[in-house]
Amino acid sequence: MPSPELELLTNKRPPRKRRENDQRERSILIGIVCTVLLHLLAAWLIHEIPIEKVSHTPAELAAMARKKRSFNFELAPMPIPPPKVNPTKFVETNPDAPANEPDKTNNFSNRNQQAAQKEAAKEKDPENRPSVTGREDIKDDTAIVTGDHAQPQQGAAAAPSASQTQGQQSSQQQARAQQIPLNGSEKLENPSKDGIGANVSKNPATSTDSQQLVEGSRESKNAEGGLISTTAANHPTPKPRPRLTAVRSAVLSNRVSGTQNVGVVGQDARWSEYGDYMAELIDIVDREWHGMVDESNLHYKQGTHVDVTFTIGAKGEVKVTKTEQYGGADDVAVGQCTSAITNPGPYRKWTEEMVNVLGTEQSITFSFYYY
Repeated sequence: MPSPELELLTNKRPPRKRRENDQRERSILIGIVCTVLLHLLAAWLIHEIPIEKVSHTPAELAAMARKKRSFNFELAPMPIPPPKVNPTKFVETNPDAPANEPDKTNNFSNRNQQAAQKEAAKEKDPENRPSVTGREDIKDDTAIVTGDHAQPQQGAAAAPSASQTQGQQSSQQQARAQQIPLNGSEKLENPSKDGIGANVSKNPATSTDSQQLVEGSRESKNAEGGLISTTAANHPTPKPRPRLTAVRSAVLSNRVSGTQNVGVVGQDARWSEYGDYMAELIDIVDREWHGMVDESNLHYKQGTHVDVTFTIGAKGEVKVTKTEQYGGADDVAVGQCTSAITNPGPYRKWTEEMVNVLGTEQSITFSFYYY
């Protein structure tokens, strides 16, 4: 049987072991918590630092972090590009209409012109274009008047009327003849005996052997006339015929709607250097094409047309990029249309202002209608 003292010592040992167990469990718990925190920190670092930079040393990572935390920057104003005025639509104007700059339009041409027509249209055109009578199959209508390239002739002198002829004859009959007496001569003697004397006289070719000078007409033979002939002065001079402006031959479209302005047929357009250039280009191509068509003596049915798309550069060079044919147009027609564009090239070089606005090249489409 154990003694009381031994029993007391035995009873005191279990609490000490319990405390040791508690400390061991607390240490394990702290280790687990620290492990979890370290894993979370590692996961956050992997997410924040790019994968290719994970191999950096801790010192490099610290320097990179400092750079991320502190940096300077300066905001510079963005350069404002100059507004680019792109051409919208080229239209052909009427050269017989007065020059007048329109209030508002997207059209450009070789002159300033306001839309007008002979009579106010019942239906208003949304683009303020004048009404035109023509073919309904024409869609891209830039022309509002048509004509031909024949050079206008000067007016011939008008034949005098019967009354004017009688008046001229009467005037000639009343005119008296000019009478000139004979011219005398003058003898010049040298006071010196060794000198030479001379006789000076005027040319008697104009003399009429009259006794005295009578003013009159040299052409008249009537010595009894009393008036000087004024036939040449009173000869009527006819006024020259008015010169017609050479307008290219164009196929007009059929547009019922029109503008409310009444006057000479015109179209809203603003002048520009590119408008002048386009008008010159159209005139050259149109003359070339009509010349080839007239020489070929080929005839196509109405509705035959060819669309040619080409680029023109700042140096005047041209290059055909696309052709489309309609209404039975064959390869001969396509060749005529493309040659009308390429044969006269290269065209006039662009001005500096045109290059600033248009760049280095522009794409254009011409439609050639056979009729």
